[in-house]
Amino acid sequence: MPGEIIRLMTCRTRLILTVAVLILLSIVAINMMLVNAPVVIQIEGDTFKVIEIPYSYTTKDAYILLVIGLVSGMAISQILFCLKVPLFEPTQPMNTETTEPDPDPYPNPQNPEQINVFLRALEGDEKKTIEIMVENGGDIFQNELVNSLDFSKAKVSRILMNLERRGIVTKSKYGLTNRISLADDIRGEKK
Repeated sequence: MPGEIIRLMTCRTRLILTVAVLILLSIVAINMMLVNAPVVIQIEGDTFKVIEIPYSYTTKDAYILLVIGLVSGMAISQILFCLKVPLFEPTQPMNTETTEPDPDPYPNPQNPEQINVFLRALEGDEKKTIEIMVENGGDIFQNELVNSLDFSKAKVSRILMNLERRGIVTKSKYGLTNRISLADDIRGEKK
């Protein structure tokens, strides 16, 4: 317990210092970028002309901005580390040694009564979509679904997005298309 408190205090202190450094670096970078362009005033008789000379960054400015960018990136990663924000989703390692064939992409639904209840609750295009999926064993590729429904790709995509949001179907990438499956809860399967 005391070790955890020390670790939290250390992380909190690092977080505060890192945010302070990030703010300071941002101020320096903004000041460098907002340098006023030099002007030249030409006087000819009774008139004068103000000519603004475009400002160009020097090599030194470019190096300073590069260092600011690198240190800012490290500061942001430190902040994410302290907040325990995952930078990417862990992936499952590919097993290339097995020679067993892929499982059947169209398993039969386990609980037809539960699917019938969902079909009665749905209306219109969503009901047609689920009916076609059930006819295909609960799984179908999105391009096949577009062809079966005779709807536009955009309409099928909207229907699937609504069904996925409500937890009725799941979508997974499969080559150039998506594999659409009835949710495990609807099939009656346990995870």
